[in-house]
Amino acid sequence: EALDNAEAPEAGRVLLVTPAVYALMKKSPDIVMDTDFSAELRLKGVIAQLDGAQIVKVPAKRLPENFGFMMAHPVATVAPTKLEDFKCPGISGSLVEGRICYDAFVLENKAKAIYYQTVPAAAAAASVTKE
Repeated sequence: EALDNAEAPEAGRVLLVTPAVYALMKKSPDIVMDTDFSAELRLKGVIAQLDGAQIVKVPAKRLPENFGFMMAHPVATVAPTKLEDFKCPGISGSLVEGRICYDAFVLENKAKAIYYQTVPAAAAAASVTKE
């Protein structure tokens, strides 16, 4: 609803969830997820689709504390790849040394195309004790 009101495009949205949230989604009778995906999408982390958004399951240890879910559209961000250092010393054979730096930015005028929902600390503690 937040992304619709912000006029973010519907096609291409991504929903990031923890394994615990994904397990809850699978148990809910109100949620019907499309899980027929190609091997290429599976390699990118997509495990299902809900209401047109690709669902990506991310390990909880890679996310902030009390992370609930995040829905976003790629138009909100840019991720430049910059080649920092590159040399070919090649004394014997072909040898290439390099360093590649990555970065990511949220575009200020498109920030509303990202919706982040936290879980209250009490609910997060309850879900950890159940596991």
